[in-house]
Amino acid sequence: MVRRWISLIALAVGIFALITIEELPIGVLSVMAPDLGVSEGIAGLTVTIPGVLAGVVAVATPVIVRGLDRRLVLALALLCVAISCGLSVIALNFAMLLVARLFAGVAIGLYWAVLPIVAVAQMPENAARALTVAFGGVGAALVLGVPVAAWIGAHLGWRAAFAVTGTVAVLVALVITVIVTPARSSVPVTPRMMLTAARTRGVRHALALTALVITAQFITYSFISPLLIDRAEVPLGQISLMLLGFGIAGLIGNFAVGAIIRRSAPAGVLTIVTGMLVSLLGLLLVVRDPASALAVVTIWGLFAGAASVTIQSFVGTEASEVVEEGTALNSAAFNASIAVGALIGGQILDAAGYGAMVSTSILMLAVAVIVIARYMLTTPATASTAAPEAADVSA
Repeated sequence: MVRRWISLIALAVGIFALITIEELPIGVLSVMAPDLGVSEGIAGLTVTIPGVLAGVVAVATPVIVRGLDRRLVLALALLCVAISCGLSVIALNFAMLLVARLFAGVAIGLYWAVLPIVAVAQMPENAARALTVAFGGVGAALVLGVPVAAWIGAHLGWRAAFAVTGTVAVLVALVITVIVTPARSSVPVTPRMMLTAARTRGVRHALALTALVITAQFITYSFISPLLIDRAEVPLGQISLMLLGFGIAGLIGNFAVGAIIRRSAPAGVLTIVTGMLVSLLGLLLVVRDPASALAVVTIWGLFAGAASVTIQSFVGTEASEVVEEGTALNSAAFNASIAVGALIGGQILDAAGYGAMVSTSILMLAVAVIVIARYMLTTPATASTAAPEAADVSA
């Protein structure tokens, strides 16, 4: 039992490293963009490009890895993180940095596509708890990874933030290789199986919700640093504190939502989407100074931090018969949505300003509320109450 808990914690630290490398440019945007001679909107491409690649890699991963031990796939992903960070440290210009971010995209796609499968294999008798612990690394990255990276970026330079993240990735890859129980799919996934999964009702709705919610989140969150500086007059040195508040709240939300998703994953999705919607309304209408910014950003983090585990649990309960394929497709949608969100946000920011950018996020979240509410109204009450089943894996 102790080894299983250590394994889950190692997986959580792994996703911690992945989220940190994925969102690190957000925390250092205000110092990285001037250093490379590009606008903040253009610098947002460092989030967009790896997100697009991650989406492609995630869809292909179940077919490519087939009978390969999924644990080794996770280790390979973390080594790609280390390569990306190393190239980022020595990047001489923005073009070189974008090349480095391609390795981050490969890493993100590989890790997200198989993490739920490996996590459930560590504790198959309690899949919901395994997923909650493993995805706790997402909240932890927001608590420590991105804020610490922002602090390092402000005080030691953005290249140092990449160097630290790469070192952590190498260490975690070693731990996962040694400690985590192997996990293999008993039935190799084929392209036809992926297409079949995409047509199932649960997967279709999960993909739609992911596209709406995560795109909306990253339209605004990708540019949270300059937004807080310009609209709330938050000093650059206090941005890391704001992101820390967001992350701590996100970690709390990640575990708190477990009580809801164990009863109904769709209800969990409705809860977090509604909370995010209200939070962004507050960001648009209330935030005018550092104090109000801290309050609203913390509430926003409480709900946004639970998005990944909640939507993954939705896949587990509403598409349990195609959970590996559904997980890969949802991972692709998740990361592509991060990319699209950053791209759209940058375009809106440069063209129309922060108000239009946040308003776009609010509109998309409102549509997501309608989608999940309609799903719940048209789904039999017994269909969404079971905890996620264990994935079909064998050690």
